[in-house]
Amino acid sequence: MDAGIAAYQQGRYAEAETALQSALREAERFSSEDPRVASTLKSLANVYYSQGRFDEAGPLQRRGQAIDEKFQKARDSSMPEMLGDLAATYLRQGRYDDAARIFNRALAEWEKALGPDHPRIAGAMNIVAEAYRAQGRYDDAATMYQRALTVLENSFGPDSPGLTNNLQSLARVYARQGRNAEAEAVYGRLLALRERALGHDHPEVAATLDDYASLLKKMDRLGEAADLEARAKTIRRK
Repeated sequence: MDAGIAAYQQGRYAEAETALQSALREAERFSSEDPRVASTLKSLANVYYSQGRFDEAGPLQRRGQAIDEKFQKARDSSMPEMLGDLAATYLRQGRYDDAARIFNRALAEWEKALGPDHPRIAGAMNIVAEAYRAQGRYDDAATMYQRALTVLENSFGPDSPGLTNNLQSLARVYARQGRNAEAEAVYGRLLALRERALGHDHPEVAATLDDYASLLKKMDRLGEAADLEARAKTIRRK
């Protein structure tokens, strides 16, 4: 199994698939429901997932999840991790209802295992929010992004660069909802954090300026929007 994982990490997918299939057969010789089988199934599913072979990854993830459940590992990190992998596959397949359902279950298990304020919980919340956003459930998405932001703020402080991706997602959802004042406040905070962490001439700063300018156009603040777009254009030119 170790050889298969090493090949996977180096992007040698065909070699990884062969090695992990062999490891799976070996593990199954002792029991089809041994925890080692679940671990191998997860690794093989990752190989398929990385190649976009979601129809093959999903069944392996579901089988591994069932084995973990039988061994009552719900409070161990392997259970929510397996659920998260399965939900990610559903999300890539466009099965948003299934993705949201499984991600919420994974989130509940992570909260049991790690506590409600662990930074890893925020990552799970953001993925749940992404599933909601893809369904057009913007109120639910905004609520989940806000919850994740609170966890990150409590863990790293309100000025951490680690908040930027979450702030960007939240601002975009607010803008989509027409909550323009709230979106503007978040974009202002996001821009300040990115400028402080990356410098004023970084491409991610330019991308934030463009998003912020689009919001200001919706609010008929065309002069301010033009100023931001000009700044973004200068950064890209550099």
